Amino acid sequence: MPLSPDPSGEFQEANPETVLFAMFNGDDRIGCRVEWSALRDRAVADCTDPDNVVATFHRHRGTIEQIASEQFDAGKEMPVVDTEHLTPVKA
Repeated sequence: MPLSPDPSGEFQEANPETVLFAMFNGDDRIGCRVEWSALRDRAVADCTDPDNVVATFHRHRGTIEQIASEQFDAGKEMPVVDTEHLTPVKA
């Protein structure tokens, strides 16, 4: 069953490496994270400021949550979104 977004929309910049956010599996809160490097790489691909990871997180939050939900459904207890997932290399 897919995870549900946290209705509060809260997130936390947890050191200069990750953004932490929560999703829900029913009533269970699931900790998730997206790597700053993934957000920077996504910003470069979008031709936006790679240093503004918060803005990139907001722009792509739906996609990030979808990726985290798919990882959770595949058995990953704490989903981690990285560049490979958020900005896949096109052949």
